[in-house]
Amino acid sequence: MITDVFKNLKRHLMSGISYMIPVIVIGGFLTAMGRLCGSVDVQGTPGYIFLQAGSAAFAIMIPVITAGIAYSISGKPGIAPGVVVGYLSTQVKAGFLGGVICGVLIGILILLMQKYFKVGKAMKSMMPIVILPVLSGIVGVFVIMVAIGPPLAALTNTIVNFFMNLSVGSRFILGFMLGCMTGFDMGGPVNKICFSVVTAFAAEGIWGPAAGKNAAAMAPPLGMALSALVFSPKKYTAEEREDAKVAIAMSACQVTEGALPFAFRDPKRVIPAVTIGSGIAHGLVLTWYVEVPVLHGGIFSVPLVNYPLLFIAALLIGATVTGLIVSILKPAIPVQTNEEEGEEEIGELEIKIG
Repeated sequence: MITDVFKNLKRHLMSGISYMIPVIVIGGFLTAMGRLCGSVDVQGTPGYIFLQAGSAAFAIMIPVITAGIAYSISGKPGIAPGVVVGYLSTQVKAGFLGGVICGVLIGILILLMQKYFKVGKAMKSMMPIVILPVLSGIVGVFVIMVAIGPPLAALTNTIVNFFMNLSVGSRFILGFMLGCMTGFDMGGPVNKICFSVVTAFAAEGIWGPAAGKNAAAMAPPLGMALSALVFSPKKYTAEEREDAKVAIAMSACQVTEGALPFAFRDPKRVIPAVTIGSGIAHGLVLTWYVEVPVLHGGIFSVPLVNYPLLFIAALLIGATVTGLIVSILKPAIPVQTNEEEGEEEIGELEIKIG
């Protein structure tokens, strides 16, 4: 039973993150609206209202992921204790890591109690409503407040200070590594690991990696479109050039998978190219201190970026690098000779007698 939880741990984590993402998106847009309206310190103004609403959304971000993970593991009984313990994780500054660990812990505790607690028929209906949430919640409270909360708070504070004090070169290296993870498998497991790291930074109010991830995720399909339509169109078939047009729209919507058709056909050249291009895009975003308070959005998030022109520049540079690398490495399409064309035509003739 517990073994199954850890076998499917990635699925449970991604389930929790999927519940949290809309909360982050709402919080980001509300916060950005507040800043655009201005007068955020004056009560009753639209700017103040939007900013307060955005802050409230970010405050429940960790409780949502904790409850989401617990729910994914154990079902409905995990929701209430997950919310409570997740909120305590924010109070003790244990952050994203504390919320994730407690979500897993609560889910496992409930599974164990469901298996080993034997109650009569009269109490059976109370199990999912009272007994399981209360007991798992009590254990979770002590774990986050006493056992793992303080050390995780210290670790989180160390990570935040480390990031904030990085030099320009170190910021680029960190961004390059995160960007390479984003572009390497174009939406696959490695990409999701990077997303979890970026989400952890966002939970602490650090939005530079979020902007970098957005640019790095948009760069692969745009880079392949540049290669197929601008840099070396003669090296691509008509079908591939049509795919490139679709890739432009997918890039605008931040769908990294828009580059997958090209990667399937030519992985040896496309995967290294998109990995490097995404790494450069992310590295430049961190180097230029670009931030955006949303984890997704494509071109629709550009109005929320603090330095929109630098964000676009990083995206275009990363995509251009991808396009140039592929165009240089990709061989030309073999040209059919007239003799070969003639043979094909003869082979297609149907001879009818009578």
